[in-house]
Amino acid sequence: MTEFTRQQLKDLRTEMQTVLLAHDFGDTINLEIDKINVGNCKYSGGEATYQVKFVLKGGKTREQQDLEYYAKLDGIDTTAIAKLQGEDMKVIGYKSRARKNKWILQRLRDGAEFVCNDHVAKQFFKKREEITQ
Repeated sequence: MTEFTRQQLKDLRTEMQTVLLAHDFGDTINLEIDKINVGNCKYSGGEATYQVKFVLKGGKTREQQDLEYYAKLDGIDTTAIAKLQGEDMKVIGYKSRARKNKWILQRLRDGAEFVCNDHVAKQFFKKREEITQ
């Protein structure tokens, strides 16, 4: 066998994810890792390259940093919880490179992530104007 199959690569990704999550980086290189994600794979024949993303404890992902900026720009309340299709959702990120569905939502029941467009985000998560007297 000189070439990878798709199933072998899927199995390898899950195995890498499991091993990396179980490893304690604090003991070996003095790092506290919050999230680890083994992402996309490029392969050709007997060679495969995976993207691996690490997030330090207290660190913010690119989507979280972009969320702070664009939520302020568009007037989106990042603390709001809205009911979409009968499920409680909140905004957790912003994908600046996406063409249409830029806002990342999280279902509170199980943590599943979904995306939505600007119109839906503004409709459900727009900051409410406070009346001052």
